[in-house]
Amino acid sequence: MLRHFEEIAKDYDKIVIEEPRDDLFERMLKGEIPVEQYVENLNTSFPVYSTHQCEILRRLYAIGKKIYQVEPYLETLEEIYKAIESNQVLPTDERALKVREIEKKVGSAWVDYQEAFIKKDFDELVDATVRFTKADAERFIIRDEMRAEEIAKIGDNALVEAGQIHILLPQILKEKGFDVRVIDLPREVANKLGIEFYLNPGNELTIKYMLGDDVDEETARLMCAQSIIYVSLIPKEELLPSEDEPYPHLKRECEVAKLVRRMSYEDCRRMFYKIWAK
Repeated sequence: MLRHFEEIAKDYDKIVIEEPRDDLFERMLKGEIPVEQYVENLNTSFPVYSTHQCEILRRLYAIGKKIYQVEPYLETLEEIYKAIESNQVLPTDERALKVREIEKKVGSAWVDYQEAFIKKDFDELVDATVRFTKADAERFIIRDEMRAEEIAKIGDNALVEAGQIHILLPQILKEKGFDVRVIDLPREVANKLGIEFYLNPGNELTIKYMLGDDVDEETARLMCAQSIIYVSLIPKEELLPSEDEPYPHLKRECEVAKLVRRMSYEDCRRMFYKIWAK
């Protein structure tokens, strides 16, 4: 995936990555600190991917590309966490208050989800997942709004990195007067490799809520049940690419998404207890 990103990025003057600003980032780009040291500082679950990404960003920087880290929501969240850890007064500006409010809502829904999972009550877990998905959709809307506001300051001819769930970001940038072309890289790569592309049902439901779609309760609960199984089956460790399988994560994610989409609610219930036996 990253090599496709690098080829596309060469056509743009500016590259905007989906990360909060980091004091070490520019030093890494300039070669003042090793990529390995920078990645270790990130404490990422996917160090191989992050290492390759940093190496690509270094090469792009070396040929004159301007590279920006833009993720104001996460930056604000980090500021709030730092204030809590240092026993300081929490920030009270408009952005911080908005983040604090939605994080409280998402956090409450996440606690409900965890408690239901611990009890291994599948129906309660599905209901908690629906509530969490709705709250998470609100959070993604705010993240896209905040990020679009900052990206707009950078100007045009920029390649913007964004996960597939950030469905509103292009729309908001268009409303701000920018000419936006969306490149769905995972889908394009899957098509080139002959892989049937499927979204995780949980992500698809989040997108539906973000777009304001009218989703009935039965459909929402089925998609959340499928999402629970999807998350249960997806490998948590980083899968390394090989010559025979250059995109192991993409292939596995599409295979599992295809599988769970065929499952009924009762299929999901049975699979849940098979995986997570009481």
